[in-house]
Amino acid sequence: MSDALKQSKNLIFFTILYNLIEGIFALSVGFSENSTALLSFGIDSFIEIFASAVALLGISNSKKINEETAERYIAYSFLFLIFFILAKSSYDLLNNKVNEITYIGIIIGVISIFVEGPLAYKKLKIGRKLNNAVIIAEAKETLFCLNLSVLVIIGVGVNYFFDIWYFDPVAALLMIPWLFKEYREHK
Repeated sequence: MSDALKQSKNLIFFTILYNLIEGIFALSVGFSENSTALLSFGIDSFIEIFASAVALLGISNSKKINEETAERYIAYSFLFLIFFILAKSSYDLLNNKVNEITYIGIIIGVISIFVEGPLAYKKLKIGRKLNNAVIIAEAKETLFCLNLSVLVIIGVGVNYFFDIWYFDPVAALLMIPWLFKEYREHK
């Protein structure tokens, strides 16, 4: 096994551990505060765990699944999140489901930026070096989590600082075009 492949596996294992912790925090705060942006973020953390597990299977020596299948599974994880965001944001906006004002989501988003940014960059660099579509797709899932962090900070932050509750589900809806682009690129 090459050093680059071994390094990518270590980064993917770290991604799984970090996202497990991040996902639990984001979902618990998202449920308690009724934050669509935080719930989407928490679900994305578990989708990223799924994508990482699929990537590990796709790059393993035993090749439990081929690269094309692994990449397609990761693509469908993007599609799943699109449907969740559409359903939850629409429900909240149509039913005036006001979320609670919290700063904890802002903290979760900021921490994620400092962890996910360098992590995505390293995995993307290795994936391109190895010309491995699975590692690249998994790195893009991490990169999406970074972008999602920014939207969570904006959505939760506008609500926290300006008491505009509907900006939270609107911020979640702003994630959809990028998610759809990634889905189409990797399906």
